[in-house]
Amino acid sequence: MYVLFLVIAAAIGLLLIYSGSRRQRMTRVVGGAAVLVLTALLFALMSFWGEMLWFESVGYSGRFWTVVLTIAGTTAVGAAVGATVMGLLTWPLPREITAGRAWPEVAGAVIGGLWGFVSWGIVLRFLYGVRTGDKDPILGHDTGFYLFTLPFLDAAYWLAATLSTLAIAAVLIAGLAMAAGGRERARGVVPPGGAPASAEQDLSARTGTEGVARPLFLSLGFLALTLGAGRFLAIYHLMYSKMGVVYGPGCTDVFVRMPANQIMGALLAVAGAGLVAISASSSASRRFGSSGPRLRRAVLLPGAVLAGAWVIALFALPLVFQWLRVGPNEITVEAPYLAHNIAFTRKGFALDKVEQRDFAPSDTLTPEAVGENEPVLAEVRLWDPAALQAVYKQFQEIRLYYKMADVDIDRYHFGDRYRQVMVSAREMDQRNLPAQSQTFVNQRFKYTHGFGITMASAHDFTADGLPNLLVKDIPPVSAYPELAVTRPEIYYGQLTSGYVVANTEEPELDYPSGADNVYTKYQGKGGVQLTNAWRKLVYGWKLGGTRLLFSGYPTSESRILFHRAIHERVSTLAPFLDFDHDPYIVLVNGRLKWIVDAYTTSSYFPYSEPYFSGERVEPVDSAESGRPALFRMNVASYLHGANYVRNSVKAVVDAYDGDVTFYVFAPDDPILRVYERAFPGMFRPRSEMPAEVLAHVRYPEGYLLAQGLVYAKYHMTDPAVFYNQEDLWVRATERYHDEVRTVAPYYVMWRPAEQTEVELALILPFTPKNRQVLIGWIAGLCDPANYGRLLTYRFPKDEWVLGTQQVDTKIDQDRFLSSQLSLWDQRGSRVLRGNVLVIPIGEMLLYVEPIYLQAEQAAYPELRIVVVMDGKRMSYGDTFDEALARLASGAPAEEAGAGLEAFSGGQGAPPTPATSEAARRASEGLDRYFRLMGQRRLEEAAAEMRKVEEALKELTPDKAPPPPRGEK
Repeated sequence: MYVLFLVIAAAIGLLLIYSGSRRQRMTRVVGGAAVLVLTALLFALMSFWGEMLWFESVGYSGRFWTVVLTIAGTTAVGAAVGATVMGLLTWPLPREITAGRAWPEVAGAVIGGLWGFVSWGIVLRFLYGVRTGDKDPILGHDTGFYLFTLPFLDAAYWLAATLSTLAIAAVLIAGLAMAAGGRERARGVVPPGGAPASAEQDLSARTGTEGVARPLFLSLGFLALTLGAGRFLAIYHLMYSKMGVVYGPGCTDVFVRMPANQIMGALLAVAGAGLVAISASSSASRRFGSSGPRLRRAVLLPGAVLAGAWVIALFALPLVFQWLRVGPNEITVEAPYLAHNIAFTRKGFALDKVEQRDFAPSDTLTPEAVGENEPVLAEVRLWDPAALQAVYKQFQEIRLYYKMADVDIDRYHFGDRYRQVMVSAREMDQRNLPAQSQTFVNQRFKYTHGFGITMASAHDFTADGLPNLLVKDIPPVSAYPELAVTRPEIYYGQLTSGYVVANTEEPELDYPSGADNVYTKYQGKGGVQLTNAWRKLVYGWKLGGTRLLFSGYPTSESRILFHRAIHERVSTLAPFLDFDHDPYIVLVNGRLKWIVDAYTTSSYFPYSEPYFSGERVEPVDSAESGRPALFRMNVASYLHGANYVRNSVKAVVDAYDGDVTFYVFAPDDPILRVYERAFPGMFRPRSEMPAEVLAHVRYPEGYLLAQGLVYAKYHMTDPAVFYNQEDLWVRATERYHDEVRTVAPYYVMWRPAEQTEVELALILPFTPKNRQVLIGWIAGLCDPANYGRLLTYRFPKDEWVLGTQQVDTKIDQDRFLSSQLSLWDQRGSRVLRGNVLVIPIGEMLLYVEPIYLQAEQAAYPELRIVVVMDGKRMSYGDTFDEALARLASGAPAEEAGAGLEAFSGGQGAPPTPATSEAARRASEGLDRYFRLMGQRRLEEAAAEMRKVEEALKELTPDKAPPPPRGEK
């Protein structure tokens, strides 16, 4: 209906304009234009009104009107400036030259308006800019000037340069049109009977080269003045210079490029003033414009001189100086500038507050260390997120229309313990409905929300190698009262991309219950209430089309919910912040809430080198690969190019009502202070965050990754060491699943040396460049008492500290373990390596790698082996406790592998025909066991396992079969 109305209205308007122009009736033309304009305004108003109602519904109408009025103001001012500048620059054109009269002003207004429309954020930060108290060491300007004023000056420079170039083009077009069309075309009208000879001569004089000389000189003068101003701005941009070894101004920049820019700026300013003076003088303009060659010489000769000076001063001299003066003495002359770059880059990424410590780990894990660190060891994460997601998908998605997008790591207090857990939200994914079920009613009124979460202990697993679920099933069943989910509905999530209408005449699917379904009606306050026909008309146009407008299901109590995807929701409210791409869900007093990390960023912090990860990871298609989909490696792409980053805000979104609250976690951040001034009341202090929510705040992975990769280079604070890059760090690598990749930041339960309580920490290990031994790590603390503390541990350079990929190498070199993994990986199953976790335990490092086995016919892996290592020794077992006990007791690797040894014929002895036959039956039986388990045919699988055990007894008659693993 909306499209039909638009077509009819457009047809009426165009018909009125056409008939009015043919019959010379201006009334019809004006009426037709009014129909077109009013139609466009009506539909624009409906879109605007719908968005305004949404901002009111979430309590941010003040933010909405601030941005709307700012955009309107900057657009209007930009359009006025553009039209005025173009009018002034083309004003000296003779009145008769119609080709250069009207359109330049219109074009200037359009360009200026577009500039204002897209630059509202820059203008806002300029108007509310603050001082930081830090000054750059070269020019002495407050860093707030670079963060807030310089971007505005750059934008103004771009607008002035564009308008002056457009004015020159308009003058040249006018001159070309005049030359091509003659006097009559330039004048636009040929008088009846011609004009008197004297008048013709006068008009010819005024519309020849003399006629365009004055506006041309004026426009060129304005451009020269603009370029001159740009050279002075370029001095400030030397704070981001990439010349030489220093990011920021080095020796050449300070002693050559800065003076050169000043000289060029002065020359251009003098040239511009001279051109403007010529245009203001009638006699001078007439003299230079009396002939085409003279005018060209007057313009091209000074232009060529300035261009030559530009090349020599700004390019040739700096290169020669860098080559002859700086290059031969680089470390000496650049040392003070390297020191500035190091200091300001560390400030830009908050690395100036890092707590650096030296750590010399011992090589051996002792029983005493195990006892002293039991709270840490009891929470070592054994489940890999990708492997656990595959298990969740198989057993906890329940219905095809539910999907668990990812697995988040968190911690909770329950059962008198502080536990590390792994949580996934069961969201509604309407795309997974059968094609015939993807109807308008189902998508908008019935399948409206996800339901509940699945939570598992990060450490425990069952005898079948599956996770120990703490919250599971539909409705949610919780193993502890503290984990009870009383409001499991998820109307707002990561996958809720479309709009829905809740609390209508059509019952909503709440959750499936056996062969039946349980239905509900929305009782929350999210969305916009459809209280009247106007709102229904508005959202029919904005979201749902004619079908929503004419649907009988919505009532005056119904609510339309849109902007439901978490990232879209918070970005709509705060487009001036950069949001982390991994929101995570938390359980708070029975309700589900999402937490999203938000960053304030800038690429204008002086002397600070921007962040670039230099990594690119392609997604893995699990359907084609037959394995759990690997999570896309976090390379913090949303921070690329920034040289100032702060994790200043935590956004909390209620999964049922959609309420959004922004909490300040970096009150001293100058960029956030600007936004707090511009949008009063939008941000709340951290002290107002409920303690139950604060307990789940985490140090974000993307932020630590950016800080860590910058720190890998900028931990070298001595300019000489930095210059030689002799202590450069790189991310550690590991064999993850079946590929080698860099280690991603990982969460661990940890107890720093000076603390008595265990807390959640985010760790990223590093190795020296081109080596695999560990050289250090960076850690961000997460718990409320220490949140935001950044610790770095540096290992001795003269000692060998085992690296993560070396752990994988040790596994591959162990004769018992490698033969077992090879046997498993040959037929009917796939061995998957989990993350190698490096965990500080007192004065030593513990390395833990879980290994999973996925049967060919199964869609999920099972945890089968846990490998642990200290500095020199390795142990492994069916459970972490078993492997750890053997490692602490000093048991040899052969004893650790006794339970697996049977698969290889025992103690590495040559296999006999009998043992070969028994090994074959054991291997084939194991294949059948995993296939039956994948099909959930448990009784048959148990019978098959008994046959496997009999075959194993034949292989090792003097040894009892390994006991089954019990649940932790």
